[in-house]
Amino acid sequence: MQRATLGLLFLLLPISSSAAVCDQVWFHLAGVSKHIEVYEPNQYTRYKRQTHPGAGLECQLGKYNLSAGEFKNSLDRPFRYATAAKDIFSIKELKLYAGVLAGEYGRTELEPLRLVSPVVYLEYHYKYLGINLFALPPARGFNDYAIFFAQFKVGF
Repeated sequence: MQRATLGLLFLLLPISSSAAVCDQVWFHLAGVSKHIEVYEPNQYTRYKRQTHPGAGLECQLGKYNLSAGEFKNSLDRPFRYATAAKDIFSIKELKLYAGVLAGEYGRTELEPLRLVSPVVYLEYHYKYLGINLFALPPARGFNDYAIFFAQFKVGF
């Protein structure tokens, strides 16, 4: 646990040190997910959980959004992520982002899996409370499910 916390701090350092240049900084809390089976699941992709405790930081600068953090994924393993996205459509507090998600998690204790995927998500916030709604496509053998994920956040 200490190693994971230290890793998270090093992962968040670039964002936290540049927080002064961010228009808005958000702290990611837990999330929830829904999996839709597309391919026959294998021993690595059979999900176990739909709630995802974790933490992260998000920096919004103009139309751009950078975030990084760690949470416990559906396989009950730590998932470290970083996203870079651009606001492609917005109406007041509702924004549609498109970008790239990069992450790493262990399928087993010794076998890490690195993932780079296009990502599209909606962001809604009211004052200092917000939610990000992600949709991730399936990839045979890596993630046999289409995943819909809601990430809760608090602004400061």
